[in-house]
Amino acid sequence: MTTVFLAEKQCFACGSKSQYPLVDLNLSIIGPRDLDGRPSLIQRSSVYLWVQRCYCCGYCAPEITQGNNDDLEVIDSPEYQKQLNDPDFPETANTFLCHSMIMTNSELFADAGWAKVFAAWICDDNGYKEAAIKCRRMAFQCFTRAKANNQDFGETPSLEKLYLIDILRRSGDLTQAAALCDKELENTHDEQIINLLCYEQELIDNSDCGCHSTTEAEDEEL
Repeated sequence: MTTVFLAEKQCFACGSKSQYPLVDLNLSIIGPRDLDGRPSLIQRSSVYLWVQRCYCCGYCAPEITQGNNDDLEVIDSPEYQKQLNDPDFPETANTFLCHSMIMTNSELFADAGWAKVFAAWICDDNGYKEAAIKCRRMAFQCFTRAKANNQDFGETPSLEKLYLIDILRRSGDLTQAAALCDKELENTHDEQIINLLCYEQELIDNSDCGCHSTTEAEDEEL
């Protein structure tokens, strides 16, 4: 059972108080995931509650009561304020993208990348195709910077490669996705990873830039 409730919180940046929705996952959610890691069932829609926005000052964070002083400089910047209400993206996607800017300023590139991936999911849900592509391309850049700074963004190095391949494929960057996929198929991975890589390769060969799940990959294997 999943319970959504409201709690009054004070914004770290400006001190204003407001009600914020929270999610309490009382049971573990099981089921297929998308190839880019998006969970299924109830957790799939709870992504909208993974970030909070202060409507007084525009501060965006997973926990609105927490932050550091460097964050304050970012939220006052023209770039941040423009992104906050960019009409080319859904509102919640803008919230994630603003949080990503804060994470980038703190050189937390893995967190910044995932915030952009989450923004892409919001764009997917609301039919913002070009915005979703833009978010994924920015996420790829963040994850590349993360690895250059020894920051992990996946549970294992193999899954990190899979995420990158899927991000490239979903962005329509099929040539780059194919090159990375072919390279990884030459490396040693466990059977599950190999099967997922083979499924990604098939999707790329078919110029399929759509959303697919790990369950589909398993069915394909059968």
